Amino acid sequence: ELVSFFVSKLPFNQIVRLEKVIFQYLINKTEPFYNSIVALLKQLYMKRVYLLFLLITSSVFCSQDEIGIKSLPPFMVISSGKDPSLKENEAVFEFEFMNDVFKQANGTFPVIQSSYNQILHEIQLDSSAIHALKVTPGSYVFQFYAAYFFDEIYSDSVLIQPGYRTKVQLRFTDAEEMIISDKPVIYLYPPTDLAITATVKPKGAFTFTYPVYENGWKGIAHPDGSITINQSTYPYLFWEAKNSISLATINLNEGFIVTQEQTITFLEEQLTKMGLNDREKTDFITYWGPRMIGNERNFVQFLFNDACNQFADLQIDPAPEQLFRVYMIWLPLTENPSIVPTPQVIQSVNREQFYAIEWGGSELLTLKLP
Repeated sequence: ELVSFFVSKLPFNQIVRLEKVIFQYLINKTEPFYNSIVALLKQLYMKRVYLLFLLITSSVFCSQDEIGIKSLPPFMVISSGKDPSLKENEAVFEFEFMNDVFKQANGTFPVIQSSYNQILHEIQLDSSAIHALKVTPGSYVFQFYAAYFFDEIYSDSVLIQPGYRTKVQLRFTDAEEMIISDKPVIYLYPPTDLAITATVKPKGAFTFTYPVYENGWKGIAHPDGSITINQSTYPYLFWEAKNSISLATINLNEGFIVTQEQTITFLEEQLTKMGLNDREKTDFITYWGPRMIGNERNFVQFLFNDACNQFADLQIDPAPEQLFRVYMIWLPLTENPSIVPTPQVIQSVNREQFYAIEWGGSELLTLKLP
């Protein structure tokens, strides 16, 4: 608000110069931004205005990591002007798709679904990642859908004049979904009774733990996988948390499509491949099975070991020879799913010496498939 107030007091030519310098920085993240804006501001009326601007711009604009491209709006008109090649009853919107995934695809990115004034329009980008749409002059509202891992882009009403070419930059943001890390349980298997400390740091916030989590769990782990804490023995350590997941991390090209009838057999087979014992498989299936068979079919993918760090960090002291973590993500599918995943390679636990196993999962409820 302070910046807006003082800018409103500037002559028009100074405002235009200031806008160009800021715009150049935001688009290209050029290092000369700070020096350029300082030089410009020194020309303003009062020294105190310059000092105020200096303080504000130092704190607001100098962190490239926090501003940069990511802070720009998804739909941004960058120019609009007469195009002599167009007739008076013609106009062109020129869309440039700014995300690296479009520019690096070299024309191989799947068709982008869009609409203007509710008229459907498919876009197949070439290596330039630029698409021109010829329209009649008037006002238009746009919508763009590129992939399940991007949020859709919606525009306000955009007016285009006769014979004009309006250039628009589009920046898709990564789609995220709030999920519950459901029933991650931890089994500890030392060769003999062992004093341990287990620490879980979820990426979000705990919704429940059992036994009570007090800056970690401290107790005596037993060879059968149970643990004694404060004179009570538990079959495993349990935690649950709410956090967000970037849908860009979900690879729908790998995994399994599992029908309702196949669900229990599928889980038994995959968990056996992982090396889980009868108790662990029973715990897993009795929790997830009833939920999954409520759908005609599901997409299922298993994440192993380091890939589970996106949900929570797990530290055990003393460290086991092997920490085997598996996290199942799944989502209901329609009758004719559009994906044909390649069955993924299943990893397995090494049950030798001191080892630990953790399993958990999440159902994705808002992911939109193509």
